[in-house]
Amino acid sequence: MKWEHRTQRRARPLLAVAGLLLAAASAACGAAPAPPAGVPTLTVGPSPAARAATATPTAVAPTPAAIPSATPGPATPTIPTDAQGFADPTFRKLWEASDRDIATGRVSRSWLWGPQPFAVKYEPYAQAPGGVRLVQYYDKSRMEINDPKGDRANQWFVTNGLLTSEMVAGRVQVGQDIFDNLEPAQVPVTGDLESPDPQTPRYADYTAIASARGGNRAPRQVGAAVTTRLARGGATEQVGKPPVAVKVTAYDDTLGHNLPDVFVDYFQGLKGQGLDWLFVTGYPISEPYWVTGRFGGETQTVLVQLFERRALTYNPRNKEGRQIEFANIGLHYYRWRYHDR
Repeated sequence: MKWEHRTQRRARPLLAVAGLLLAAASAACGAAPAPPAGVPTLTVGPSPAARAATATPTAVAPTPAAIPSATPGPATPTIPTDAQGFADPTFRKLWEASDRDIATGRVSRSWLWGPQPFAVKYEPYAQAPGGVRLVQYYDKSRMEINDPKGDRANQWFVTNGLLTSEMVAGRVQVGQDIFDNLEPAQVPVTGDLESPDPQTPRYADYTAIASARGGNRAPRQVGAAVTTRLARGGATEQVGKPPVAVKVTAYDDTLGHNLPDVFVDYFQGLKGQGLDWLFVTGYPISEPYWVTGRFGGETQTVLVQLFERRALTYNPRNKEGRQIEFANIGLHYYRWRYHDR
């Protein structure tokens, strides 16, 4: 990824993150176009085999587990889980590495996955054994195992689905280059799900302005203030006075989007937790926008930016450590795919 920056102090650590992630990829759940050669970048690897040979192993060292075989068909196989509800020890250990201390109260920060898994399934995936893969849903994301016989010490043994891109584009990925078409998701991107604010944009409102299928690149605006509001229906307007001053401090040249200082700083924190931000979020597919949302029945203005795998929100009214949160992408996606048809 090429970071064009004005503030050297912030941009240099982020380039260090890029150096750690040259081998990371998302071929198992979609890929973004490669940036120009010779530019320091976060890039999708040329093949799963090459990625497996060079990817940095995760600090988590899960133990192998026997996963029941399954084949597509009308009968749904029974999927055993452990006492905590996890369908595979790799899922559990990945969750424990980031969220166990939150669940036990040892730290106060935003969830990376959520307090616990809420659904487990075998979903169609053409390249997986038997044509299906084991997945488990959390409020914030979905964990996937594409090859149960793969290297469990490899960070990309468990992938993190491109759920945001699928909801914006209106298509479900069921193979490396195979998709089932649906309508873009009429689900609010942030705030109360059951009683959203009428001005909160839906994922479908991003279809014409985001890079879920490529295109819609934005010009570099490093150093500019973030002052654009996005409303339901996709209309944008300039905010006279945002809740707080936020500036663009980086630009992702892969899909062509600006990154605000609050999210760039958050990525530095992920690195401190031993997490690759590209693994967690994927590339940004939209610009950062101020949006109106209803939280616990109260209307507030928050900053939202969509990434391939997740959506990041910034609410300056939250307590320190919880101002940056992931939207409930896993919950949103599950509703769209299984309940909104």
